[in-house]
Formats: sequence, structure tokens, C-alpha cells
Amino acid sequence: MIEVVTLGAFVLAVLAILIVGWFILPFGLRRVAEARLARLCKAHKMIVLSYDDGPGPGLTQRLLGVLEGRGLATFFVLGRSVEINGDTVSQTISAGHEVGSHSFHHTNAWKVGPVRAARDLAAGIRLVRGLGGNGNLYRPPYGKLTLATLIDSRMRGQRFGWWTIDSNDTKNSDERRPIGDILDEIALRGGGVVLMHDFDRPANPDDSMSHDDYVISLTEQIIEFSEENGYRLMRLGDVLQMAQNGPQDRTQGDAQG
Repeated sequence: MIEVVTLGAFVLAVLAILIVGWFILPFGLRRVAEARLARLCKAHKMIVLSYDDGPGPGLTQRLLGVLEGRGLATFFVLGRSVEINGDTVSQTISAGHEVGSHSFHHTNAWKVGPVRAARDLAAGIRLVRGLGGNGNLYRPPYGKLTLATLIDSRMRGQRFGWWTIDSNDTKNSDERRPIGDILDEIALRGGGVVLMHDFDRPANPDDSMSHDDYVISLTEQIIEFSEENGYRLMRLGDVLQMAQNGPQDRTQGDAQG
């Protein structure tokens, strides 16, 4: 009986170690990286406008118009969307914005095997690099990593494009965060990386404001907030480069932002 209990305890201990290593360790490293990113943005009064899941044929074009001459942003594109709207990606890069990978099919690494997740990661990177984007910048779908995808990403030389402020823009209008609340959080945090989405979403007749209009309005108001309060709009890759090289890169960031 004692041997059975001992064996059971051993099995449970092994399972606990596997779970911690597979899920919790990458999640913990993400939280550490987000905290470091938030501190850096605060130290230099920086705001990053970041957009996932595009390019959308309508919304991304509208965003490029809003951003023209007013600041740079970072777009994390999906390979399947790029195949349809590749010209929009080229325009985005030509305008000086940053394009990173968000995988090809938006695969949740917590719900599929490591081989499938690795293939999705690799396909998205190849497509972004082929278009001249930042092939070393990757935002995991849903923000989910396992130990396998963490190691795979690092071996491919990827930097993770985490965020510090979530707009919840993909929710219905009654569940989205009020734009004023987001601006208050930016002010409280002294800057940050704002997560939005630039895929075209059909209007919901029950919404007081469509998803697309919300993203446009939020972008416009963040830009106005930054101009009025002395914040700099930065590309995420430039911020991460500052984190790696230290404060001496601030002049370079000013020139690019």
C-alpha cells in the first residue's frame, strides 16, 4: 500500500513539474517581460499603437490615413490575411510602419500540438520576411506560449511583441472599454503598448459603435492625447531595441518615432 501511494505521489509530482514547465514558466516570463516593457515606456513617455489580425482591406487602409504624418505604429499580421491583402502590407511598410508576425492561421499554442504550432509560427515569419517586414518580431496568438513554442521562437531569433494595455476592442460595444478609461490608464502608467485589432468586422446592428469605428476613434484620441501631453508614438521594435541597448538609443528612437 505504501509503495502504491509513493508511486502515485511521484507521478503527481512529475505531472506538476511538466505543467509548470509547459505552461506556467512561459506565462511567468511573459509577465516579467510585460512589466519591463511598461517600465521602459513610462521612463521615456512612449506609446506604441499595435494592431493584430490584419491586414483588413478597409480598416487597415483607414488607419494608415489617420496615422499619416502623425506617428508610426506596429502591425502584427496574419499570413492568411496577408495572402489576400498583400498590397496593404506593402503600403504599411512604405509608410514607415512596422510589420511583425502574428502567425499564419492564428493557432492557439495551448490547444494544439507543438509541431502544428511550430509550423504556423514558421509560415507567418516567412511571409513577413518575404514582404520586407520585421521577421524577428512575433506576437503569439492569444498571447499563449508553451515551453516548446518558447524555445522554438527563441531558436528562430524572435522577439516577443507583448502589450501592456488591452483595449478589448473585439468585444461588443457594451463590453468594450470606454476610450476615456484607456486614456486614463495610459496617463496613469505613463505610456504603454496598446493592443487593438485591424481586421474588418461586420457591423453589429445592436452595437452603438462598430468595431472598426471604435478602433479608428481610439487611435485618433490616443494620437491627440500624445500630442497634447508630450508622449512619443513609437514602433514596438524600436522600443525593444532600446531595452536591449540601453538609454543611449533614445536619440535614435526620437528620430524614428
